[in-house]
Amino acid sequence: MGRSFTQAALLALATLSTASPVPIQQARLLKKTADGSKDTGNVTWGACPEDFPSTVTCGTFTVPLDWNNPDNETVELGLVRLEASDKSNRIGNLFINPGGPGGQATSLIASLAGSPGAIDPQILDHFDIIGLDPRGVGLSTPVQCDIDTYNKRVSFFPKTQEEFDELVAYNKAVGESCIAKTGRLIDFVDTISAAKDHEAVRKALGDEQITLVGLSYGTQLFGQYAELFPDNIRALVLDGNLQHSQSEASNILIESSTYETVLKHFFSWCANATAEACPLGGQDVQAKYESVLAKAIEAPIPAPGCDDKQCRSDVTEEDLRFNVQGYLISPSAWPELGQALIDADAGNATLISQQQPLATGDAYEDSYLFAGAAIACQDWTHASKSFADVQGKETLGATFSPLTQGACQSYKIQTSCIGWPAPLSNPPKPITYTGSTQVLMVQSTYDPSTSYVWGQGLHAEIGYDKSVLLTRNGSGHTSYLNGGETTAVVNTYLLNLTLPEPGTVLDS
Repeated sequence: MGRSFTQAALLALATLSTASPVPIQQARLLKKTADGSKDTGNVTWGACPEDFPSTVTCGTFTVPLDWNNPDNETVELGLVRLEASDKSNRIGNLFINPGGPGGQATSLIASLAGSPGAIDPQILDHFDIIGLDPRGVGLSTPVQCDIDTYNKRVSFFPKTQEEFDELVAYNKAVGESCIAKTGRLIDFVDTISAAKDHEAVRKALGDEQITLVGLSYGTQLFGQYAELFPDNIRALVLDGNLQHSQSEASNILIESSTYETVLKHFFSWCANATAEACPLGGQDVQAKYESVLAKAIEAPIPAPGCDDKQCRSDVTEEDLRFNVQGYLISPSAWPELGQALIDADAGNATLISQQQPLATGDAYEDSYLFAGAAIACQDWTHASKSFADVQGKETLGATFSPLTQGACQSYKIQTSCIGWPAPLSNPPKPITYTGSTQVLMVQSTYDPSTSYVWGQGLHAEIGYDKSVLLTRNGSGHTSYLNGGETTAVVNTYLLNLTLPEPGTVLDS
């Protein structure tokens, strides 16, 4: 579903900074409130991890673990702030969420702060830019799991009853290890809780109306925030939209088909490009992809640049189908995908393996994987109970997406959550938005993760009279951080609430 599909290239900025905040988190696990008070106080500001730029400050804020029982345990949230440079003309707080689920907003904002030109100067002048890590993620109290258990290889496309049983046993073992290392937090990382956390932080930062930019899964987070707190929003941008209301079968069909469509778009682009632009320029790129697939089916392809600690030392057919989706997130990564296919066809699948990193023991970085899994299992239905149920989904993918066989984030969530120990507490349903603030939605036509179908669907849910859908006719997952016409239109809306005409289509 993209939602920042495995450290997507759309968030390449966010990966420029490798934070080392683990000591902050390991010292502060769940704790009881001293007096049962619901008042969680103000944000406590202080130093950031040493790898963050000096222009940002970091803060912590305490919220109830269970918003339905706020007098008991608490959890700590971590956030980062890049203050407005023109304080006399400051508009307010601008929260940006990068997606995931599990993406670290703190890393994104720190990277944007350290990348001149990444954000329009007028946005930097007029907004305090806030990156609040959702509970379980990054600088917030992180979900932690056993890395050896998590890194064990298992097939998410079981071909036999025995392989299905192994998959379910793996899922249960991972979930149980997360409970053992994380505690009760594992039951309370759903997106509704995260939306309520954002509202608590909004109040703590001065109780002014909030400006929100949600990318990928961030569209679900801020969409659900808008449903809960419609009157507290100054401006809302939803970019790379995730529709949290479709059935399991529809999600697999919608996401795997948009992945396959963009994969074919890549084949065409690369084949018609020069060799300098794409290493497979002038060649039959689909044939190269199918050659790599055939070799991976015969035997896993070695990845000598990986050591089974950072990434897997070989790549299976299944790995290939899942990992190529990550390359399609940003067209800037397409040339490397061409090289990755050349290398893999020659027997070296290192570049493809590196698209899906393993857990390493770094609580901050691993929270992307661990919290991503935990959040997804509390937010998305995973009703399959039997090998036959999963076979039906495999047939669905193979029928409508023969190149990728249905491999995508939606499929992986549905299979990796079978047997997960935490409850499905935020099941899919349409958004109901009653606010007066007009919402700006942004969607690219060739998004490999969050389909234009979802963008149109969420647009209808929010209301044609309450939102404008801005279309970017191009490839890649999300648009705001790409620059170009679309970014300029979004910035105009953020600064003065001017919306584009309904039906506007831009090419950059």
